[in-house]
Amino acid sequence: MKTPSKLLFMFLLISSTYLVACSSNWLTTWMGLEINMLSYIPLVFIKESTSESEAAVKYLIPQSLGSTIFISSVIVSTYFNNLQILTVIAMCLKLGVAPFHFWFPPVMASLQLTPAFILLTWQKIAPLLAISSLNPLLVKMAMPVAMVSALWGGIGGINQTDIRSLLTYSSIAHTGWMLASINSNHSILIVYLCTYIMINISIFSILYKEGIKSYKQLFFSKEPMKLFILSISILSLGGLPPLMGFAMKLLVLMFTEAKMIFIFGLIVGALMSLLYYLSLTFSVLLSFSKMRLSKSTMISKEMMLFFLSQIIPLTLVLFFF
Repeated sequence: MKTPSKLLFMFLLISSTYLVACSSNWLTTWMGLEINMLSYIPLVFIKESTSESEAAVKYLIPQSLGSTIFISSVIVSTYFNNLQILTVIAMCLKLGVAPFHFWFPPVMASLQLTPAFILLTWQKIAPLLAISSLNPLLVKMAMPVAMVSALWGGIGGINQTDIRSLLTYSSIAHTGWMLASINSNHSILIVYLCTYIMINISIFSILYKEGIKSYKQLFFSKEPMKLFILSISILSLGGLPPLMGFAMKLLVLMFTEAKMIFIFGLIVGALMSLLYYLSLTFSVLLSFSKMRLSKSTMISKEMMLFFLSQIIPLTLVLFFF
């Protein structure tokens, strides 16, 4: 990831998202989405294995289909206003929300941790910004997709044992909440995205150093402090009060203009996600409570990332509200 070509593609990845955020017409938005897609594919190749090639193809085809539907719907909607809903469908396909998530879990299963982290976090920003720039009536039409995504994210993660698969279905559920946050104040979407990214940073930093892939490996680590941080970060991602993951969902519930049936679906999906997160981390937290920790183990980079993931979004809440 330190080669000049990788740095170039990282620059294109960031600048294309900025292009979508600053675009004033649909052609520029489409160009930004295309550059964003094409700049991410070379970043997939870390070990240059066949599984990474397979993941790149599985990522390219649905993303290209979404871009084609998007630009086609923009052209056709100038004559038929009823077809503007295709724009929302195209962005939902790019986001990988249910029921358009068929490509998301297989791609995540074949990726290394670094491109998986980018796909879970940064690659969601551009499509969400494109949806937020749509007509508010079209945004309300995405609320059923948000509810289905939150429910399916909770159901799909119940029988998973791989950590990346759990984070994949958690991402599907959180994307549903992000779609619901668009139907309110735009600052709530910013707070939600920042909180979600910071929590994932603290999770992936520990997964990267410890090499944890299955939940059974949580019980055999020699550094209990890292496991404690990982467990609390996972519970925060699930929305356990009073952690920051619960605060960002509470903001969405307070300010969203969605109907009560959609809000109920979001809450049920969050409770189902929290159920398997609690079952995943319960034994780890109990074993941690029986350990004696020295002062040297209490201060680490992972602990600092954990505190930042919980404190920085709180300062954003105070700044915007």
